[in-house]
Amino acid sequence: MRTSVETFGWSRLSDFAALRDLLAARETSAITRLVVLGKTEGPATLNDFSREVATAAAEAAILSAGGPALLAHSTLVFSTGCEGIATPFGLALLAEDAPDRPGGPPRLVLGTARTTPIDPAERGGPAHARHVAGAVTAAMQDAGLTADQVGLVLLKTPVPPATGPDPARAGSTGAARAAGALGAALALAEVTDQALTTAGPLARTPLHGHRAMAFSGTELAHDEVVVLGNRPGAAGGLVIGAAPMADALDLRPVRRLAAALGMGWDADGMPRPGSPLRALFLKLGVPPGGVLRGRRTTVLGSELTPDKHLRAAASGIAGAIFGDTSVFVSGGAEGQAPPGGGLFAAIAEAPL
Repeated sequence: MRTSVETFGWSRLSDFAALRDLLAARETSAITRLVVLGKTEGPATLNDFSREVATAAAEAAILSAGGPALLAHSTLVFSTGCEGIATPFGLALLAEDAPDRPGGPPRLVLGTARTTPIDPAERGGPAHARHVAGAVTAAMQDAGLTADQVGLVLLKTPVPPATGPDPARAGSTGAARAAGALGAALALAEVTDQALTTAGPLARTPLHGHRAMAFSGTELAHDEVVVLGNRPGAAGGLVIGAAPMADALDLRPVRRLAAALGMGWDADGMPRPGSPLRALFLKLGVPPGGVLRGRRTTVLGSELTPDKHLRAAASGIAGAIFGDTSVFVSGGAEGQAPPGGGLFAAIAEAPL
């Protein structure tokens, strides 16, 4: 397997011509897996239909370039909200047939899976997380990865209904994200099933993993799972890494990982030309009580939802460090980091 990453944009959300063109330039019959990740503009509310518009446009582009066979091998994950200086954009991750290199170094591979439709009464709870754990295990097997080789799990998970039987979960995007992330953590042996059972409301538990990013949406009833990792002997020239953050201001692990992947800065702290980084992901969580390093913020007390604050903050942080607005930023780190923490991940060209 050889895995590559392409970035594309759009002038309007209903037109994914750039995705169609980059796929049409390849031998689509050789593509065994296609993952399309997108950050879309929109209000990111429960009745935001921008995800549906993007999904339909992406499916049309895939059908135009590769027909039903390519669409059948495709996984689409769209996350809405580009507050701050974030650019709406997409990433196409392509796995193509290529012989392994026995004894070769670890290189990026991907695997995909999905759950069956999640019963609305189970969404956002431990049963939901267990469904996700099974799908993450299946995606690891699809990629030929062991748990220790996994770099990042990306999940799109359905939101519990607004009139659900559990008030702590009803309409909760946080509970949906937590169930997805903790399901990944269960599959990766970062949490135990007993801890999951006794955790209480998942959106508020300190229980967490450290290699998953979860996004929620009302446009699907099942979970989409994408597992990325570095498998020894895989073809290609990319690698992935992830680094947990203690809070939104904890940028040392971000810079350390970027430097380890080959990125450099000049004496003025500006990114050097020719960065090997090919995809950047940044997830931030709400600081407990809205207090960050002993000082109060308005993240919990303004007319804007906390996730909007965090996406705007993340876009500014990433823009300042990397000099790039095309970063997959997301708010809400329930089950993905300690309360108030976050996660940074990057895909880069491996050093020669």
